Amino acid sequence: MRSMSKSHQILCVWCSALGILVLGIGYWPIANFFPPHNPMASADEIVAIYQQHTFNIRLGMILMQVGAAMLFPFLAVVSLQMRRIEGAQAVLADTQMLAGLINYLFLLVPAFIWTVAAFRPDRSPEITLLMNDMGWLAFIMPITPAVIQNLAIGFAVLADKGERPVYPRWLAFFNFLASVLFIADLMITFFKTGPFAWNGLISFYVPLTVFTLWAIVMIALTLKAVNQQQ
Repeated sequence: MRSMSKSHQILCVWCSALGILVLGIGYWPIANFFPPHNPMASADEIVAIYQQHTFNIRLGMILMQVGAAMLFPFLAVVSLQMRRIEGAQAVLADTQMLAGLINYLFLLVPAFIWTVAAFRPDRSPEITLLMNDMGWLAFIMPITPAVIQNLAIGFAVLADKGERPVYPRWLAFFNFLASVLFIADLMITFFKTGPFAWNGLISFYVPLTVFTLWAIVMIALTLKAVNQQQ
């Protein structure tokens, strides 16, 4: 039974790694949403994107939703490893899972909004512009669940006093740093240009880089933790 549990955990972690790849392919290069649409673009410019790339956007949004759903098993594995630290009353593990579920939900919601915009590309340009704005704001701004997830992981790692820690201690500070860098996403509601706009350096490219590094580090260390568990 222990061997089966370990193999299931490894399968879940690799499923999530594959999910990130599928999500990324759907987002770019299929839908070609990288770099992000310009927040200052006119309604006619946004409509032209949806009319010229209707099929690719629809297909890309399907892949984004499939990829996002494949991330959920990873939350279960991380939570299980955190329970090795906390024991039966694993409030941080539960917090990590709940916050992570909400965080990944906001990968599903924007994809749905964007596919609604592509469903009738000949509708009123102002409506398409509205749907596009909703998609980008939903994709980037609801970052607080990710912050809570990072903090929960970080505090759990610091609480590990075992002879063989589940995760290395430096991972706590890595998660704390990630949570700080993610906070800038809340600012996109105030800006349409510059580094704090949804296509800006601080609100898009820095968090995207941080998330990519976070995913690589967490996947690698979680696989190591699973393989080393007794």
